[in-house]
Amino acid sequence: MRKPNFFIVGAPRCATTTVYTYLKQHPDIFLSLLKEPLFFGSDLTPHPLAISDEAAYLRLFAGAGEARVVGEGSVFYWMSKRAAGEIHAWSPEARILIMLRDPLEMMQSLHALFLRTGNEELEDFARALEAEAARAQGQRLPARVYFPEGLQYRALARFSEAVERFLRVFGEQRVHVLLFEELMNDPKRAMRGLLDFLGVDPEVSLEFDPVRAAQRIRPLVLRQMRAASPEVLEKLERKTAKHLHHGPRGAPLPTELEARLREELRPDGERLEALLGRPLPSWYRPRAA
Repeated sequence: MRKPNFFIVGAPRCATTTVYTYLKQHPDIFLSLLKEPLFFGSDLTPHPLAISDEAAYLRLFAGAGEARVVGEGSVFYWMSKRAAGEIHAWSPEARILIMLRDPLEMMQSLHALFLRTGNEELEDFARALEAEAARAQGQRLPARVYFPEGLQYRALARFSEAVERFLRVFGEQRVHVLLFEELMNDPKRAMRGLLDFLGVDPEVSLEFDPVRAAQRIRPLVLRQMRAASPEVLEKLERKTAKHLHHGPRGAPLPTELEARLREELRPDGERLEALLGRPLPSWYRPRAA
């Protein structure tokens, strides 16, 4: 049975699902029906939708056939100190995709998502930030919390630590970093670069309209569903019902809070630029500037 050799590891709310849909159209790429099986990351709180059994995990890729790229996309590997090493030990030739966006936009989008799914209960984002220290000690957690690590919004937004970890474990040649803005501004160019990285034909025609792309892969998804185990179908149904990816982002941040957060995260942004060897968009400057 095939092992995956490609992992989208984060960050959350950075258009990883969009890229997953684009990639799933390629004839040389097989991606699991359950996008986020969360098999790795033994230091994380067990996620209710995770696949923990190795045989069940491998069955996610049973239909891969002769596909050159076989993968999954569990974005909360991003939070794990162990996931990079565990993935490498299991699949040392794997290629890694990291997606990043404006860290404040990512935090707000994740906060809004968690409000919809029950992992968060503080509707005011500023209050959720103030609660981080207590929550890290297991206090002030929402009654329906299922992934407490995700409530450490600023830790998730300090991108450089996770990027450095995957670069250290896999090496620069096996890690590709794609920015949200690059994908949104020129999806064809962004995906061509990603397909080159994966070693598959970059000239294959892909549909970049999200609705039409989803329609295009629907026959494949239906085939995967017919072959899936009851456990996977149950998790997929729960994820579809519970994890509402689309919804309101939340109220704009007060100017003072936004400026403070951007200044707080700026040293991490400088470290990230050094790691990537290229400038980033103006994520760490106040918008008024």
